[in-house]
Amino acid sequence: MNALQLYQIIRFSTTLLIGILLIRFFGLSTTEISIYELLLFLGNFMSFFWLSAGQKGLLTLFPSYADHQKGSLLFNLFFLLFSLAVVAASLLYFGQQLLVQQFTKYESLPYIYLIAWYLLFNTPAQIIEYIYVLKKQDRQLVIYGIVIHFLQLIAILSPIYLGMSLEGLFQGLVLWSLFKFIWLWYLLYQYGAFKLDGALQKKILLIMVPLSLHTLLGGGMEYVDGFIVSSHFEEEKMFALFRYGARELPIVSILVAALVATMIPLAVEKESQAIVTTKKKILQLSNWFYPITIVLMVLSPILFPFVYNEEFSLSAKIFNIYLLVISSRILLPQVFIYGRQHNYVLVASAIIELVINLSLSLYWVQVYGLEGIAFATVVAYMVNKILLIGYVHFKMGIPFNQYVNFKNYVCWNLVLVVVFLLTY
Repeated sequence: MNALQLYQIIRFSTTLLIGILLIRFFGLSTTEISIYELLLFLGNFMSFFWLSAGQKGLLTLFPSYADHQKGSLLFNLFFLLFSLAVVAASLLYFGQQLLVQQFTKYESLPYIYLIAWYLLFNTPAQIIEYIYVLKKQDRQLVIYGIVIHFLQLIAILSPIYLGMSLEGLFQGLVLWSLFKFIWLWYLLYQYGAFKLDGALQKKILLIMVPLSLHTLLGGGMEYVDGFIVSSHFEEEKMFALFRYGARELPIVSILVAALVATMIPLAVEKESQAIVTTKKKILQLSNWFYPITIVLMVLSPILFPFVYNEEFSLSAKIFNIYLLVISSRILLPQVFIYGRQHNYVLVASAIIELVINLSLSLYWVQVYGLEGIAFATVVAYMVNKILLIGYVHFKMGIPFNQYVNFKNYVCWNLVLVVVFLLTY
């Protein structure tokens, strides 16, 4: 396990622990949790696509720059991300009524002004971990991950412990994001070159635009699903029940995302080595995570009511459907597409994924309820990966079996499907 993967596990574990403590220990109602989750959801919705593009753009460009140019790259990327954060926070604050009334069952939501401040500081600060990765400072990344997420726990839980309302919780979140922002400035002072470069910013934007479209169209379905839930169900608690279940096996998505992030620079510099390493890593992850997925699939109907409360039994069913996403998540043709910067292909496949996911979600939600939205996601993700695998095979000359152990993959998925059918 590399440092970025460990960092992502720490991040997710902290988020999971916060949810459990707010419900079990501090006694927040399902309605209050829904408001908390919906506010964070809206903030992330305004930034997830261009932030992801900026992170991947940094990973793509950094290895190809000379040492004396890398400082300028870091600063100019930060300048672009902060500028976008200002725009996103402004749109969220001034457009809050339209956003809330059009896409949710609420007339208005409190504390959006605090989410706007959180968005402003936290979003650009999320390149900190990638600076550590690119500087090959694994130890510092892990220490940073432990410290910053311990502070997150304190910032969110202390106001509730002291008897404050959700407003106090979000105020703590803003202070925590401000600390991260200050820490980013410290790293930029160490490694950045404080000089604006219009030509460099244009180059970064040319990388970011297709990547933003790809993430918005593909990863954006998570947010479309959230809006479908918030607009189709009258009960406020349904949003929390869906969001707490609509998660893949967390460690898989975390480690796979971190693996992709670390493999992109290798694919840029040494594609043949990246192919061999990707196959080895996929095999290792499969042999660990398919058994864990299968065990969780059996235990989730017991775990969700125990960890949260009885209302979250429905979340367990949704969670089990999302566990099937491992069959597509574990495949990594995008590494080689990022490596050759064929980013337009990612956009095209994401458009197809979006159309399939949205069409099936709107139809199946009427037939199967919340579970229908989850099934639509599983189908759309797999179609997207099949398209990318086909492109990498026929256009880039990299066959599927060069970076995936086909026999191992088929066997594990047969077992997974059988267990799902027996437990559903």
